[in-house]
Amino acid sequence: MTAKSCVTTLAVAVSLLFAGSSLAIEYEDYKANRLETEYFEIAYSKSQIQFSTFEDGDIITRTYPKGSLSKKNGSLYIDGDLLFDETGLLLNGQRYYYDSIYSTAISEAERTVSITFYTRKPSATKTSRFKRGNMVAVGETVTVGKDDFVRGMILAVGSDIEVYGEVNRDIIAILGEVYVGPEAVARGDVAAVDGSVEVADDASIYGEIYDVTKRRIRLRYRFVRDLTDWDFLDKITYDRVDGLSLYAGVAYRDSDSLLPSFSVRAGYGFNSERWRYHIGIEQTLIRQPSIVVGAGFQRRLVSEYEWLIGDAENTTFALLATEDFRDYYEAEGGYLCARTRPIENLTVEAGYRLEETHWLEARRHLWSLFGGNKLFPKNFNTVEDRFRAVGVAELDTTQNGTLYARTAYDTRDEDDPFDRTAWFATLDFEWSSNGLNSDFDYRRYVLAVRRYQKVHRRATVIVRAMFGGSDGYLPMYKRFFLGGLGTLQGYDHKEFMGTRFWMTNAEYRIQFPKVESAVSLFWDAGQIANDRKLDSSVEIKHDLGIALYFEDDFRISLAKRLDRSFDDNPIFYVRLDHVF
Repeated sequence: MTAKSCVTTLAVAVSLLFAGSSLAIEYEDYKANRLETEYFEIAYSKSQIQFSTFEDGDIITRTYPKGSLSKKNGSLYIDGDLLFDETGLLLNGQRYYYDSIYSTAISEAERTVSITFYTRKPSATKTSRFKRGNMVAVGETVTVGKDDFVRGMILAVGSDIEVYGEVNRDIIAILGEVYVGPEAVARGDVAAVDGSVEVADDASIYGEIYDVTKRRIRLRYRFVRDLTDWDFLDKITYDRVDGLSLYAGVAYRDSDSLLPSFSVRAGYGFNSERWRYHIGIEQTLIRQPSIVVGAGFQRRLVSEYEWLIGDAENTTFALLATEDFRDYYEAEGGYLCARTRPIENLTVEAGYRLEETHWLEARRHLWSLFGGNKLFPKNFNTVEDRFRAVGVAELDTTQNGTLYARTAYDTRDEDDPFDRTAWFATLDFEWSSNGLNSDFDYRRYVLAVRRYQKVHRRATVIVRAMFGGSDGYLPMYKRFFLGGLGTLQGYDHKEFMGTRFWMTNAEYRIQFPKVESAVSLFWDAGQIANDRKLDSSVEIKHDLGIALYFEDDFRISLAKRLDRSFDDNPIFYVRLDHVF
């Protein structure tokens, strides 16, 4: 095993210790008291709805496809059979009365929302059973006025719920919509069976929102109404150019989108002895569909491959193992931009950026916990010396004015992108020319499409396809690099440079039962050309590998290149963030 492998292995061990020491905060599920018993339950997802009843310890369940519910004459029917009328639920030959509902509990697991209705045991007095202050409506919209207070829960069957006042317990609509208006207060959970939930920005929800029409089904909204829209920002990074950098700042966001939002952040790189700062302002013009315009001025340390590895992961590798997977330059200037979200899951941004660039040398002797005598590599160390010298000179003597656009379509779960079948696609375009006050003339574009395909509960296929191209002259810092981390994993990091490329990655991932671990097989292939066309004369590179996952983010992998039989030792990598 090489010295690099030994150091990285130590990084794995330390990171595992860090991962094991973290504690996740979980909210406790509802627990009925000793006088309450389960009455009936509704469980629903995007594809089906299920009704369960509890009789003498037996659970009787009926499952139907989504869309089976229908409304007629103020009652609800399922597949043509009466289900809810003005008095209660009719199921399995039994009637379950609304008046007998004492309390409710809502939970979510595996993208299915379960609403359990509880009743009181016969030993409870009639007064305690029926004086809960619950509000039930069948076929009629429920409206809670601004000055109204509902002491119990609200259940609307076949109708909508609008809340402008305060509700003390859960809010549930069956085949209806829920709207929690401005300054309204909901002290319980909010759920809509075969419907959606909408919440005003300045509403207060103490519980959680359950809406299967959203990308994240279970949402914690806001414990109490915001007393302030100020956020304090802080960040620590460590890299081979700035060394240790400390950032602090403040941001203001108007929850009603009436006033402009702005942020101010400043940081200092102790080894480069350079200040970093960002001042930005945004204004929402239209809320639905969202249209936002903004502007800013900044001096930043830039890496064109931030999509490949984030700040936290790169900082961890630099601190532990003298590994920095980014190349850097400094950019100072301003930008104007506009952003919109015309439909759910789709974001479009466009703008103009004008910046002066500066070259910064790497501090190769920076400290690292397990670094030993190992040195950090030079900045852009994989680039051939002659071309690198030209690139360095360009960075120190030019400015770059660009029009840019980015489109992103994302149906993944924000917390766990591998949780369900989903798409994630991005298209980036950049145009630089003399007419835009630039010293360069090029067009650069990158299309990336990812598919997360669930084979079954414990198996997922992940496929990514990328294509990048350009016209005109691309300076060194705008060129494409393939090889190593996150690209062709059986090759050295940034082994290949070019102006055009394509790449595909395919992975078959299997989750182990009863543990938060997984194993995967993966294959990478790609082709890259430098100042020439992509054709049959350009060799296609391949590699094959295996990876182990621990929890959601920790991954170790071993990959071997397949294009030759010499100097082809397997490459070992550790990842501390989502891959692909």
